[in-house]
Amino acid sequence: MEPTPQIPREDWAAHPNFPAQTLLLGSHENFRILARQVLDLASAHPERAERLFRRWMFAMGSHERYEESKLYPYLSRRWGVSMAPLEAGHEALAERKRAVLDAFERSHEQDRLDRALRDFGDTLRAHLDLEERTVIPLLLELSPDEFADYYALPIRTLLERMSASRSLS
Repeated sequence: MEPTPQIPREDWAAHPNFPAQTLLLGSHENFRILARQVLDLASAHPERAERLFRRWMFAMGSHERYEESKLYPYLSRRWGVSMAPLEAGHEALAERKRAVLDAFERSHEQDRLDRALRDFGDTLRAHLDLEERTVIPLLLELSPDEFADYYALPIRTLLERMSASRSLS
């Protein structure tokens, strides 16, 4: 097994595979912006904030399913690293999401809603930062051909290929 790539964030842009192999960064930036927008909107227009939050959570659910069903298993197997902290981050976000939705249901409790949205935003930012520090170096260190295969092929095929290549070694 190769050593796990460790590339500090400030060095990503100088990497030859940047930005072509940096899945997640655009959507993560959008998630950070949405967290701020929902919080800002909640005090003046809680109904609009709730609609925005629910639509965002629907999209984020697809994002997390992709990560947990393809990205994390692939990188975990490829580099021999645990993705458990990132999966735990998704669980923490789900808990914070439930608290936000509960606070929206109690719309007369603005302090509770603001606190729930701040907690969600704090948890989100911490998770995204950890995810980026964990995942981006691993993606950057894939060869361009390996990244193209990752991007194009289903996870089952990718994992079968890795198993087959290890059995040949």
